[in-house]
Formats: sequence, C-alpha cells, structure tokens
Amino acid sequence: MLLSEIGNKEIVDLSTGCSHGELWDAELLFERKSGKIKAVLVPSSIQSTGLFHKAPEELCQLPWSSIVVIGEDMIIFQSYPPNP
Repeated sequence: MLLSEIGNKEIVDLSTGCSHGELWDAELLFERKSGKIKAVLVPSSIQSTGLFHKAPEELCQLPWSSIVVIGEDMIIFQSYPPNP
C-alpha cells in the first residue's frame, strides 16, 4: 500500500474510541538502519465541538505494531490491551 493511499484515513483508538485526525496530520518515526516505520506521532485526541476542533496540546506516540487494521476509511490501533 502506498502512503498516498492511506494518508486521508482517520486514525481511531480502539481502546478509547477517540479520533486522532488523519494520517496526513501525523509524523512518522523510522528506524535508521532498516528504514521501517517504528511509530506514528499523532495528536493526543481530536475533540469536536460543533464545526470547530480543539487544538491538540501534545502528541501521542503509537507503535506501528499497535495498529490492528488499516481499513477502507480508517486506521484502527489499540493504545492499551483489553481487560481480560
């Protein structure tokens, strides 16, 4: 899959249900030696109030391995494991 194909997908946390914007809004961290994506830096959460969004105050680092599925419209990740 090309970055241009997934850039406009919404990033959603399965654990909390929060939206973290689109992949275009994120920063990617790469491993120097292998060039593999190590993590994605996304706004901590996007909270909508009508037509306006609150500005994110900090970034959340999510490991690439925490991505559960890259779907047609969104990228779903899990910030912490589900309770047993």
